Amino acid sequence: MYILSVDTTAKTASAAVSTVKDGNVFPLCDVRLNSTLTHSESILPMIDFCLKNAGVPLSEIDVLAISAGPGSFTGVRIGIATIKGLAFGSENVKCVPVSSLEALCENVSDEQRGTVICACMDARRNQFYNALFSANGKGNIKRLCEDRAVSAEDLYCELSENYSGRKIVLVGDGALLAYKLFSSYEGFSDMKITPVRSDRLLQDAVSVARCAYRNINNSVPAEKLNPVYLRLSQAERERNERMAKS
Repeated sequence: MYILSVDTTAKTASAAVSTVKDGNVFPLCDVRLNSTLTHSESILPMIDFCLKNAGVPLSEIDVLAISAGPGSFTGVRIGIATIKGLAFGSENVKCVPVSSLEALCENVSDEQRGTVICACMDARRNQFYNALFSANGKGNIKRLCEDRAVSAEDLYCELSENYSGRKIVLVGDGALLAYKLFSSYEGFSDMKITPVRSDRLLQDAVSVARCAYRNINNSVPAEKLNPVYLRLSQAERERNERMAKS
């Protein structure tokens, strides 16, 4: 089985071609790019690079895996549209949408047993896209809450009330900001909170592939791939505010 996976939900774009052996996902070629190029300019060349260097033609891909959100509204749409376009050229390929937050937590699934993995993507407006997972020490993670948009204060209160005795690692493009904000709250010095290593901090298409393989029964037809936003876009919020005032 070959998996082509993509993540364009944040500033860092990533793509990978992986294979599955004995129930495990192994990357054949993966690439991450953090540049001034837009995802619409960079993602197709990245996919082409991965396919060519993995020696796997698109026609042999069995699974197309995509981070469906939450994240950048434009980035999420670009990723979904790209996978839809690739899928329409094949009748047998499976499309598997995964949570971008679950994929981030998959980056550090090898954390010690009981570690709380806290995905923090910067959602602006003093909020984070967030989900919590627990590591089992054997490379697997267990979801502790649904994906949500939450304020830094509310997230810290939840962590301090429910997980104060456990190691907590922060992952995602909002991890360093969250750590800075948390450090100003009462009781922070008694918490075991730390950002993950820089090489595991951001989006990784190999993690997307592993999440997709784990959730392969959730595959959908290409036309049913939909973005996951969690909240209204800025344009929609501003429109609603204007309508409320009129």
